[in-house]
Amino acid sequence: MDIKPIFLGLKQNKFMAMLMIIQIAFTMGVLSSSVLVATTTLQEWNKPSGIPHEDIVRISPEFFDDSQDVGQAMFNDLKRVKEIPSVINAAPSNAVPFTAENMIDVYLATEEDAQGFKTVVFESDEQIIDVLKLSLVDGRLITASDVVKGDIESTPQSAAEVMISQDMAQVLFGDDSAIGKTIWLAKNADPVKVIGVYSNFMTGERLNGRGKSYQSIIRPQVKWSQTQQPHYLMRVEQGTAVALLEDIIDVFYLERGRYINSSELLKRTQKRMYDGRGSRALTFLVLSVVLLIITGLGITGLTAFQVTQKRKQIGTRRALGAKKSDIMRYFLTENSILTLIGLVIGVAVTLSITFELSEQAGQNFFNLSVLLMTALLLWVVNILAVWFPAKRAANIAPAIVTRSA
Repeated sequence: MDIKPIFLGLKQNKFMAMLMIIQIAFTMGVLSSSVLVATTTLQEWNKPSGIPHEDIVRISPEFFDDSQDVGQAMFNDLKRVKEIPSVINAAPSNAVPFTAENMIDVYLATEEDAQGFKTVVFESDEQIIDVLKLSLVDGRLITASDVVKGDIESTPQSAAEVMISQDMAQVLFGDDSAIGKTIWLAKNADPVKVIGVYSNFMTGERLNGRGKSYQSIIRPQVKWSQTQQPHYLMRVEQGTAVALLEDIIDVFYLERGRYINSSELLKRTQKRMYDGRGSRALTFLVLSVVLLIITGLGITGLTAFQVTQKRKQIGTRRALGAKKSDIMRYFLTENSILTLIGLVIGVAVTLSITFELSEQAGQNFFNLSVLLMTALLLWVVNILAVWFPAKRAANIAPAIVTRSA
């Protein structure tokens, strides 16, 4: 097919051509960015938690009476809760799986330009490994002698040894053993030594949203103050968590001068995190579908307008012997040329948007296969959008030239 008449036609209708190219480029940029973010989000959705979250209860009490001894209360809480039948173990913790938000950078050196690696630090005692039912991968477990305990103001020292997750070890040291290695939890902090590596478990939304769901550190220290009190994590016998929740809450209310700020099964905590993640991905996907529909309708309208404008020209071509298939091919080829130009510009827009989003989120959203599939989908939608106006154009009778004369 000779495409010279198509380019001549586009040259005569520059405004319409530019309008269609801009619409396709804009749609490609926004659509592909939304799909890339949604697919990356869903890749982290519903990953294994790494812990028996259905059998772990979380309690977060808070004192309103400043005269209460938080340290003694914590000792009493742990003693009482462990006496409840079906409670296997309990531990205090500064963070809770699925909601851990105290994200920091960990370093392998203290130089100004040293690279930081995202992680979450769980501060707890030696029981946390058993409470979360984590497996020892390398090195040794935390012992009671490793744990630093005390009021924040009167206990300036911090634990000098840590355990890290399997994923954290891989990110920091690759295939080398992490045991005995030194890391820094801040550039101006004292170094800490890795004594053990444990199996992965889910941290929280901030790391999960960056594709770093299992990067965590456990530091053997428990510190408290009137305004900074630990959470409690309790693992119970399988299938008893729902029935035991009220009994556990009652035990914590035995300590006067405080209330329970939060109490739930980690199963519920996990669901809340994934509900938010699924909703965000769904929002992006709905936006993508709506944008596709709007683009399809817009292109259909523009093509229908062109058909109306070119009725006499189409009739002339039909009178000179052009077949219906030739008319169809003309409009489909014209649309494909405009779509290709729009897609190329749209890809450039997508790369710019994706780069900016990746910089802000600290996660790479780019996926070439998803980008190409989105471009193909948009091209197919455009072909379908122009098909019906083109078919109507092909049905224009040659006699229209005579009637117009």
